[in-house]
Amino acid sequence: METLEEKYFEINGTSFQNETKREVAELLERCRANRTRVILDYGHSDGKSWGEIYDIIGYIGRSTGSIKVPLLLYNSRSYGGSAILTKCIIQIKESKGGRVLYQHKNYKNWKS
Repeated sequence: METLEEKYFEINGTSFQNETKREVAELLERCRANRTRVILDYGHSDGKSWGEIYDIIGYIGRSTGSIKVPLLLYNSRSYGGSAILTKCIIQIKESKGGRVLYQHKNYKNWKS
């Protein structure tokens, strides 16, 4: 049986689920370090968006404890936020300007 630590890989002290694409994890960690406000889009592994509209915009932070997972913080002064479903991210955009930083190769928004 896998231990909790075996279900994650780590980048700069932040833990990501093993199913998370390395490119996504590295980008999230870069956004955390640079304090870049982002818009996340979650979806299926085939690239189709779930159409989430809540808890998708904010800064990347991380939890405390032995396994520090990425959190989505509402603003730069926030102390807590919701855990990010890193393995389900299909698009990451900058909040200011909407520049796409990452997109699944078969990305389809939920309206398509």
